[in-house]
Amino acid sequence: MPRKLPENALWSGSLTLAVPSIGFWETDFEADRTRGDAVMARLFGWSESEAAEGVAISRLVSVFHPDDLAQDQERRRRIHEEGGVFVWEHRVVPAPGVVRWVLARGQYWRNAKGRMFGRGIVIDVTDSRRDGHTDGPAQFLTTPEVSGPLLERMAERALEVEEMGRGVDDETAKRVRPLIAGLLYELGRQISASLAVGPAAERPSDQTIH
Repeated sequence: MPRKLPENALWSGSLTLAVPSIGFWETDFEADRTRGDAVMARLFGWSESEAAEGVAISRLVSVFHPDDLAQDQERRRRIHEEGGVFVWEHRVVPAPGVVRWVLARGQYWRNAKGRMFGRGIVIDVTDSRRDGHTDGPAQFLTTPEVSGPLLERMAERALEVEEMGRGVDDETAKRVRPLIAGLLYELGRQISASLAVGPAAERPSDQTIH
């Protein structure tokens, strides 16, 4: 069962991590806004101020690779409407001709008033794709179908630890948050590898992976 998040989890004061390829995002569907940290801004081609303020969900969706967006539409719609935990490895196109592979891992839930929120992490796994070990199609998986359930449980606990870490003093945060971020990053890479099935995905010849 997905863990219950506090209603005030959205729009938290700080969304900063110490690993340059892992970031946080938060979504408020009623407000039509997705907010992210500096890492997500870089991955999705936004300015840091835009990401901090929040962009319209339609703008977020416009960054997703159209081929990947066309897949698994029913499962994505269901989790957006009903809530739950998901993992989605897919491509983003932050600028013309630039393609990156990202692993999004998060949860959607409704508060007591029925308002839908989302929160999670996004990890740049382009290098994993480039090394040839995780070539494969984009995939969207919900909790009952996720490959490697032990990795998922570990990621869930690591996210809980990261949330608790927001309450520590600055000096402690400098020491422990990079370790937590590193753990989340490695778990994301392992989850990404566990999704690799089927033939290698074709990459358009006019687009570059940076």
